Amino acid sequence: MDRRAFIATSAAALATGCSTPRLYGEVAGSLASEVQRRVFVATNRHVSRDPLVQFEGERTSGVSYLDYTISIPPNRRAGEFSFPRKPLDAQTQFFVTRTQSFDTAQAFSKSVAQNDDKGLGTVLFVHGFNVSYPGAVFRAAQIATDFGFKNPVTVFSWPSAGKLARYAYDRDSVLFARAALADTIKLLAKATGKVTIVAHSMGGLLTMEALKRLSLQQDTATLKAVNGVILVQPDIDLDVFVEQMSDLRDYPLGVAVIGSRRDRALKFSSVITGGHPRAGDASAVEEIRNAGAVLIDVSGAPMGDVLGHDTFMSSPELLAIIKSGDLAEKVVAGAPGQDILVDGLALTGSAALAIAYLPYTVTGI
Repeated sequence: MDRRAFIATSAAALATGCSTPRLYGEVAGSLASEVQRRVFVATNRHVSRDPLVQFEGERTSGVSYLDYTISIPPNRRAGEFSFPRKPLDAQTQFFVTRTQSFDTAQAFSKSVAQNDDKGLGTVLFVHGFNVSYPGAVFRAAQIATDFGFKNPVTVFSWPSAGKLARYAYDRDSVLFARAALADTIKLLAKATGKVTIVAHSMGGLLTMEALKRLSLQQDTATLKAVNGVILVQPDIDLDVFVEQMSDLRDYPLGVAVIGSRRDRALKFSSVITGGHPRAGDASAVEEIRNAGAVLIDVSGAPMGDVLGHDTFMSSPELLAIIKSGDLAEKVVAGAPGQDILVDGLALTGSAALAIAYLPYTVTGI
């Protein structure tokens, strides 16, 4: 397939489902599912004129802090989420049933800490390119539920335009949001003592840039509180990623890259950025492990979406392995430089669900 055809077919796949997503439905509270999840949000998006959307893709210098309760369909397929529509149906749709806004960052962080009754710290989710505000909130609720997180989940929702054609705008928004994300990590680290970061796609670039900013500020206390960094199919130029890891070499962050050679969205990104490989395409095993990160290749897992860009978050088979703790246990128990097969034969019928390539020098894993 030539470059023009590849861009056209990838764009068509990425553009499916373009109606405006919303957070709320009509009289949502009275229809809520018995399955609900609380999600905290810090965002530097501009307030939307549509109250059912709440925040849009434009940028603002301030950060808004919120707390939602999300109604989640009880019998949905693992890895899936949906938006509310008419008629509202708690059996098939995600929607917000409760919203609280905070006047100050301190009030927000205090609430997150109070929700951490097990002392596990918070999971901070950073979404990727082409994601609306409702999409970020519902994806976080889906991940928290399907992964079985016991700790509070916080979303940092940066000002993505939520449109395929505005890739360059989103890249600039990443640069715009670096300081706000760094401040959010610092806020949560101080409040809960532990922050585990899960960043998807272009959110991985934002996360690494925010961590680099903290290292330049010599904020050792905050970086020591980072309990792991999981970059899910990150849309980061490979050379840039290696340099970012070098900048963070003095801090044992425990960076893991989840990658897939079947990720068509990253192939699309590579094409429009001059053919440079992405850190999340799982092709550069030696470069990533030499940089000090774990690479977990999930190319063998069934794709949960048409582009294979959300596999780690949407493949039921892979979600089952993650929730069981088997993948994490094998990675933690592994030796430097070891290759670990995660047995998926019973689930896929052919190949391992994942292969973990451990770094030669283990830092913070």
